[in-house]
Amino acid sequence: MTAVGRLARTGLRKGLFEGSRPWLYTGIAAVAVRVLARFREKDQTVYSGELKAGQRLEIRVIPPDAR
Repeated sequence: MTAVGRLARTGLRKGLFEGSRPWLYTGIAAVAVRVLARFREKDQTVYSGELKAGQRLEIRVIPPDAR
């Protein structure tokens, strides 16, 4: 778990269940950081090309651990 994830979890838990406002604000801010980070992720084009008639393309996914 990342530091931001831990802050989000702890902040929301202590803020909502224990009534600590500083922790609640910390948790909300951490969740906002995580959401914004997901929107910033962009797809990466690995290969771009044109297929001619009769050609085919095979797409395989290799897990990162397999390298």
